[in-house]
Amino acid sequence: MCGASQAEELGDFRATSLSTLTQMLTTSGALTLLPESTLAVEMRGRRDLVARPFRKPPPHRTIGLAWRRSSPRAKEFAMLGESLVR
Repeated sequence: MCGASQAEELGDFRATSLSTLTQMLTTSGALTLLPESTLAVEMRGRRDLVARPFRKPPPHRTIGLAWRRSSPRAKEFAMLGESLVR
């Protein structure tokens, strides 16, 4: 996503949690992508940050679930996979 918009990473400017990342935004003047499901928590009470949704159609990704055929839990994993696509 960032490469497609010619965005550049700011050197060693990295965070290991969304809360830390949100805090870093207030001092850097940078921008980042956050999962929509985190906005209620991460943006609560913040007047110094603005969140904007993507235009339609929003970007998306495909995820997969993989396991060894010989796994003793293969049946459970298959059930999990089936529940995720519903």
